[in-house]
Amino acid sequence: MRAGVFRGVRQMPIEQVPDPVAGEADIVLNVRNCGVCGSDLHPYAQGVFGDVGQIMGHEFSGEVIEVGRRVTGITVGDRVTGLPIQPCGRCRRCRESIGHLCEVWNTRSIAFGLPGAFAERVRIPDAVLGQNVHRLPDTVSFEAGALVEPLAVAVHAVRHTEPRPGQVAVVLGLGTIGLHIAQVLLAAGVAPVIGVDLSALRRQVAQQLGITVVDGAADVPAAIAELLDDGEVDVVFEATGAPALLQRALELVRPRGLVMAVALYEQPAQLNATVVVHKEATVRGSAMVTPEDFRDSIELLATGKARYEPLITHRKPLDELAEAFEAQLDADKSVKVMVTTGDA
Repeated sequence: MRAGVFRGVRQMPIEQVPDPVAGEADIVLNVRNCGVCGSDLHPYAQGVFGDVGQIMGHEFSGEVIEVGRRVTGITVGDRVTGLPIQPCGRCRRCRESIGHLCEVWNTRSIAFGLPGAFAERVRIPDAVLGQNVHRLPDTVSFEAGALVEPLAVAVHAVRHTEPRPGQVAVVLGLGTIGLHIAQVLLAAGVAPVIGVDLSALRRQVAQQLGITVVDGAADVPAAIAELLDDGEVDVVFEATGAPALLQRALELVRPRGLVMAVALYEQPAQLNATVVVHKEATVRGSAMVTPEDFRDSIELLATGKARYEPLITHRKPLDELAEAFEAQLDADKSVKVMVTTGDA
């Protein structure tokens, strides 16, 4: 089969690789769609957080074409998406029932150790319906199915904050994850949700989704203060990966507020610990997804409480995978670049 193989910085050729074969507990999908994630750009553009020879692609959907004999509840022809993270079940984190923080996940997961979905087909190991495999309702397209994973990242992050009506939230960074976080907050009754980004395109998409926007090039604290008319910010999500903005998030949040880091940082971020102390603020991270997050994300898409269409700015066939990555690198012109190997 054809697959995109990471061969070094800005090298993603399409190569012929062996077809995946389902073991007795596995399934194989014909990949229909796979999104380019911001985390994919770190190895592609900078050579970090990824290994040469890896087939990337962890935001995927497809049709089941092979089912191992021990797999139950899944049949050939099912339209599905799946969790890329495959916990080992044996490490300390797995034994503590927080398998999404598995100590060895990055050696045994789809697109992280195992072949990913920038390919014609992908294998999901140890397939369990409702756990690492989720059936798509008829009302959720394959394109939407490929956005379940990033939406689940947002659901997971927002879940940490225990959202409720009356809260005020700020989202720094309006890429796919930031836009999804804002939608999840709005669905939970949080209002206003203020999104900050340098990209005019991304601010425009945010406005289509009901998000209040601020230009990242402006005096952001002053602009937010004006919008809130002396109100305060309860929670700030940092979704840019720019180290300096973690401190900005801390400055924006109210005393006893929460700063949630949801990005990957190529360089260390510095925080003024005195501000943390004086505000009694909480700074925490959010990583990965759980089966519950996937289920909630599919429900949000099926009910229309989260929209995916405005986020897709580019569609590229698998043969143009390198061009898809280059398009995703341009934040002024892209939000989500979707790669397709079949009809969506």
